Amino acid sequence: MPTRTVQYYGDRSVTVPAQIERVATSWNAQNSIIAMLGYGDRIVATTKIVRDTPLFRQFVPSIAQAALASRSGDMGINSEVLVAKRAQVLFVPQSIPLAEAETLSKAGVQVVALRYNSLEAMVERTLITGDILGPDALQRARDFAVYYQDNVRRVQAVIERIPREQRVKVYHAVGDPLTTSGRPSLNQDWMDLGGAINVAEPWFRKAGVSTAPVSLEQVVQADPDVIITMRASDAAAIRQDPHWQTLRAVQQGRVYANPQGMFWWCRETSEQALQFLWLAKTLYPQQMQHIDMAKETHDFYQRFYGFDLNAQQVEDILHPR
Repeated sequence: MPTRTVQYYGDRSVTVPAQIERVATSWNAQNSIIAMLGYGDRIVATTKIVRDTPLFRQFVPSIAQAALASRSGDMGINSEVLVAKRAQVLFVPQSIPLAEAETLSKAGVQVVALRYNSLEAMVERTLITGDILGPDALQRARDFAVYYQDNVRRVQAVIERIPREQRVKVYHAVGDPLTTSGRPSLNQDWMDLGGAINVAEPWFRKAGVSTAPVSLEQVVQADPDVIITMRASDAAAIRQDPHWQTLRAVQQGRVYANPQGMFWWCRETSEQALQFLWLAKTLYPQQMQHIDMAKETHDFYQRFYGFDLNAQQVEDILHPR
């Protein structure tokens, strides 16, 4: 079988079939990148969260038949399933040691461990994934990188004109209402780009820790202008919980659930290209009034996924319930 060798990160390489037909990943958000690059219907092993994501199931129906690549979340690889499914490449986050890597490689499953937890790493990972999947995927990845950088410029042109003392204070709930992130992290990156002052940033001073549980007292003392939750259920819980009622964001009705499409926009997905655009529009509606998020959302999915979303689908992505 003809093969190709792809070099990445300067000192790493992987040899894969010239034509890749079977892809696996235990990494939730990597699925949306693979799908964007045109290989969604070649995912033979994935995660339960992705199999259960409505938009992913709608536009990549075959995901419902994909096996589970993990034994328990992202941490345990089901190597027997990957071999049985004859996966040719497995994408994993590089921080997770994979004891089965050598065994999988001998069985023909090439393990590719990629960097994460920053916007730069997400774009870089998309390009590397494209290079590994093939020339068609690499061209899509390059088009995406150009689009992403254009969105960065569009947002920065507005945010740079807003004095720091006038910027909006934001608390972001990651996974549950009392877990959040500081610097360095992917969440901090998109908050920086969107012009948010992350009230949690000073809480993370311990080296190597950027996401952790916090206390309600810390959030109350910070009194953010806006609260953004990853999950819609957390936004609803915060709005209804009497313990949160003293916060300015709750009193002023500025508690928002993060958009969710193929995956949550705030996570490691290619949909991050819309996340900071949405954030800037949410925080600074007057300064960003030239941006129509419904149109931006429709056009992004049409351009990069080939999905012609209707108005209700766009609404469901932007305002998940």
